[in-house]
Amino acid sequence: MSPVVIILVSDGSRCLLARQPSFPQGMYTALSGFCDVGEAVEEAARREVAEEVGLEVESLWYSASQHWPFPSSCLMIACHALVRAQQLKISMNSLELEEARWFGLEEIMEGLKREPKSAKQNNGSFLPWFPPKQAIAHQLISEWVKQQTSQPAQV
Repeated sequence: MSPVVIILVSDGSRCLLARQPSFPQGMYTALSGFCDVGEAVEEAARREVAEEVGLEVESLWYSASQHWPFPSSCLMIACHALVRAQQLKISMNSLELEEARWFGLEEIMEGLKREPKSAKQNNGSFLPWFPPKQAIAHQLISEWVKQQTSQPAQV
């Protein structure tokens, strides 16, 4: 079984999601990657975020795990990562990703409600949508929404 980290990156008020060229059109998800031999989960998560989007993780916390049969038997280890607010420019690795961008709370909430089939617009472009409820990426995104909506208003 191969360990894979899946990381939802946030700057405190937005979350970063990405897509690979092989994904269905319009689908965005959390960053992920295999752990290297001898590498701790925390090290792998920090490395993947740095490699894929060029951001430095300030803090990291575990969420959950899930068996995932693709591409082979994997153990998905889900984490939330907070990046430094001063360092928000994405430097995307175009060999691995087609797009990576920040999403605000409202756009995430709309995307969670959207079905893949309803994402296509009349002009042929696609509105963002996210992994289904059974995917651990969906759980990470839902946890982020819950955290954002349960915070007391800042005055």
